[in-house]
Amino acid sequence: MLPIHVVNLAREAERLARIGAALDGFGLGWTRVEALDRRAVPAGELRAAFGSGPLSRAYPATPGDMACSLTHHRLWDRIAGGAAEAAVVLEDDALLAATFPAFAEDAVARLMRDHAMGVLKLEFWPGRARSRRLPLGHALGEGPAGTTLYRLRSGFLGTCGYVLSARGAEALLSRFPAPTVPVDHLLFGRSAGMGFALLRPGFVCPAPVLHDVAAFASDIRPERNPAPARTLRRRWRDWRTRRAEAAEVGSGAAVPVAMAFSVA
Repeated sequence: MLPIHVVNLAREAERLARIGAALDGFGLGWTRVEALDRRAVPAGELRAAFGSGPLSRAYPATPGDMACSLTHHRLWDRIAGGAAEAAVVLEDDALLAATFPAFAEDAVARLMRDHAMGVLKLEFWPGRARSRRLPLGHALGEGPAGTTLYRLRSGFLGTCGYVLSARGAEALLSRFPAPTVPVDHLLFGRSAGMGFALLRPGFVCPAPVLHDVAAFASDIRPERNPAPARTLRRRWRDWRTRRAEAAEVGSGAAVPVAMAFSVA
């Protein structure tokens, strides 16, 4: 089985209890990873560790984004140095489907290797954002537990559940020694083009992980600007990405995938 890491703030015992009970019920071993807490770390320290780069203004990060991103980034170091070929990363507000154990099997790492895929997204987020409800994908065949495996061909933000290969973690740390942008843009943002270009992400549908915003409100979202101004660079990158995506849909290289949470 693949190692399973659960990211959890020390002040969120209820979340940990729920996901821990679910994993224990599946008979799966798991490890808690203490998340950096924006309330406990001085903002200056967060900014220094988070770093800045050419895309920092285009993809701004709040203190909560920085703390979350640094937690994942530091976990990647553990994954890169571990004995396993890949590892599962879950945030503590994940709701797990009955099919989830199939995604913690060693066969998932082999499937990712066969498709030169550094990261596999397991998450469905039930919000209104079209990019998360209808991501673009290129079908690669059958995935675990009767799912369809896709190559991701559009931005598909969120880091509630994913499988990261050790080689992928090593490549991320080598190319991006500091996050500089929020972690979901770093991993799954086609517009940012960072980990997206490096790891060639995939996703599955139906998803075995639900980002359960109904049960647990986001700890980060309240501090974000609901209508942020986009820099000229961001607008240009988004336009270029939309144009490329439209061309792929037009040629049949990608299709919109109606995401769902596995209820089996």
